[in-house]
Amino acid sequence: AVVSTQSTGAPSEAEPPVEPVEPAIVEPVVMEPVETEVVILPVEETVIPAEPVAVTPEPVKPVVDREERLSESLFGQFKKQEVEKVIMDAKLEGAKSQAKIDAEVISSSLNNERMRWRNKFTVIEENLQRKKVELIAAYEEEVAGVSSQLRSPVEREVCKGQVSDIVQCYQANQTEVLRCQELTVSFDKCVSNALASR
Repeated sequence: AVVSTQSTGAPSEAEPPVEPVEPAIVEPVVMEPVETEVVILPVEETVIPAEPVAVTPEPVKPVVDREERLSESLFGQFKKQEVEKVIMDAKLEGAKSQAKIDAEVISSSLNNERMRWRNKFTVIEENLQRKKVELIAAYEEEVAGVSSQLRSPVEREVCKGQVSDIVQCYQANQTEVLRCQELTVSFDKCVSNALASR
């Protein structure tokens, strides 16, 4: 054990200095088990009285032999098949009548559409014919106006006699064509004078 003394501030000469003490090693203490006695106290039981339960007897099912059940199930299946057949026939008949109605509606709408386009084409063709007639009339009118403003050429026989003289001269002098020179010169002068007089 370490004894400590408190100092009042100033060291006292009568007290010797305290040397440090090494701590002691403490060994663990092993505790031995202690036997204890367990006491069980009795519990009072409380009994709840049960209420009476009404038991209803199950109805007794009549015993149906195997043949009757089989005949009933076969009859039920036959009736079910008959009902399904009637329903399918009714559906098929309804589908046929609906298809017939649809075909009539489509045919009617197609005929209406055909008539509408035929009328359109008729109107377009009539407009084109009218336009064609108008264009031809306008063209003929313009041609007549232009023709009235132009002088038509007057046909005159120019130097006709000299042409026949030159032809005869060439035929007569096929090897000596220079003999026809005077005729050709006079023909050139005649043509030039005719052109200048126009």
